[in-house]
Amino acid sequence: MWISESHARHVHAACGSTGRVFAVASVVLATATVVLGLRLPIAYHFFGPVVWITGGASVLNVLYAALGLTGVRSYIQGGYLDVNAARRTRRLLAAMWATSIIFSSFACLLLLATVAAESDNPRHPDVRFTVGVWAYLCLLASPPVLAGVLFFVGRRLLITAPPSAYPGVAAAPAVPYPPPPQRHVWISATRAHEVRTACGRLGGALLTAGALLPPILVLIGGRLPPIYPALGTLSWTFAVVGLVQVFVAATVLRGGRRYVTGEHLDVDGALTTRRSLGVVWGLGLGSAAIAGVGLSLGLSLSGGPTEQGVHHPVLAGAVLSLMATPALLTGVAYFVGRRLFAPPAPARS
Repeated sequence: MWISESHARHVHAACGSTGRVFAVASVVLATATVVLGLRLPIAYHFFGPVVWITGGASVLNVLYAALGLTGVRSYIQGGYLDVNAARRTRRLLAAMWATSIIFSSFACLLLLATVAAESDNPRHPDVRFTVGVWAYLCLLASPPVLAGVLFFVGRRLLITAPPSAYPGVAAAPAVPYPPPPQRHVWISATRAHEVRTACGRLGGALLTAGALLPPILVLIGGRLPPIYPALGTLSWTFAVVGLVQVFVAATVLRGGRRYVTGEHLDVDGALTTRRSLGVVWGLGLGSAAIAGVGLSLGLSLSGGPTEQGVHHPVLAGAVLSLMATPALLTGVAYFVGRRLFAPPAPARS
């Protein structure tokens, strides 16, 4: 859909700046949710880690929404807006907003219920409704606010109706205008076959590895000594998040085959695939780092991996290596996808 040059520049700048600001804010908010959650008076309780883990999941939706809004810039070329991509982005923002509301509501209710239930426990007199608890409650309620702002900003910027239906937006000129940018580029039959084959095989390998890792990790991790409760929950939770990213990377790779039709490559779809794999790799890398640090600190606070029947530190090293495997697998998927879906360089005249 054609839009005016000034409106295209405005949408490009607004999406980029808003997405970057909210992405940074979500990272800061996630750090505060985890750090302050470990200092809650109910941190000893089983539901204590569940509260800040659920709150962190709500913040993750804000990060996804911010990255989705930042990626809108690739859908604006010249004076044209990709209508289908804009609609998908608006749906993504709505889905992330709704999901953050669900996660934050659950975290807030669980925090209130746990503090109310444990406030009469004589063994933990410090558990009561303090200023810190109310402040953390407000922190848990902030992700839906941020996701809602992103949704309404994206809804206002990504106009998908004809420009004449909106006041202040220029309609398409009556004089001939340059055609929209080319979406499909030609690639050789050999390259097309390579992309389809590599995506299918690597995606299948990632699915197989993702299915084998959980039982191996549980089998070996079950032999570790008891870990400090909050850090143990943190470590295993982010280990699961990292494993999920392996399946996501496999799904993205296998789904990328639909962007190769005959001997043509969908440029927008290829760019989306590369960016998606980059985000998945970043999440897998971050999850592996947090899981590894949590496990190391948890073992050190529990007396070290040489106690309670664990005679070799090799066991702890094996678990740490398994927790780092998702980061390695998603990294391989990213670099392979980056090579496969790179648009061919234009021929020089």
